[in-house]
Amino acid sequence: MRRWWNLPWSSLHSFSNALNPINKMESQIMEKNLEEELKTWISGFKKIVILGIGNPIRKDDYVGVVIAKLLKEKNLLNTLILECETVPESFTSIIKEAKPTHVLMIDAANLNATPGFAKMISIDEINGFSLSTHDLPLSLLAKFIVYETKAKVALLGIQPKTLDFGEGLTSELSEASKKIAKIIEKVLIEESFNQKLF
Repeated sequence: MRRWWNLPWSSLHSFSNALNPINKMESQIMEKNLEEELKTWISGFKKIVILGIGNPIRKDDYVGVVIAKLLKEKNLLNTLILECETVPESFTSIIKEAKPTHVLMIDAANLNATPGFAKMISIDEINGFSLSTHDLPLSLLAKFIVYETKAKVALLGIQPKTLDFGEGLTSELSEASKKIAKIIEKVLIEESFNQKLF
């Protein structure tokens, strides 16, 4: 069962719904910052594995998998995309076999921000933002992947609006997932192009 670390379900629901949807200016700033963070982190990548993490019956918790599905449609070069749902630890052998230089985990995260806000989180910071209590916590999973692959590992965290039971993202997270997928796609394509030039 995947739960928020520091808030009970009832508190989380009221807290999330009290937040206003991200406005246009905030969205533009977030997108620009996220793009720059991704560019810095992904610089020099040879192969990347993207892990979409989330629970399909907890509304916005599924955002990581939705983004993974959107990216899969793009057939990006040197990119392996895995829809891990609630068991990313079950994919460690596949990740190791892929021999990635970079591994990006995408999951809902407690950023204390407006729904749809996203940011890159280093493996040393994951415990402060992660929402998941997997059999193997994301912080330990990230360190295990580093140990096994020597890859750069990070979490792309996204603020959910609600983790209520139910299928499908809220409108805020549905819109955010499309924008975030486009940012990731753009950064990967640009970095691949730059590497070919030099």
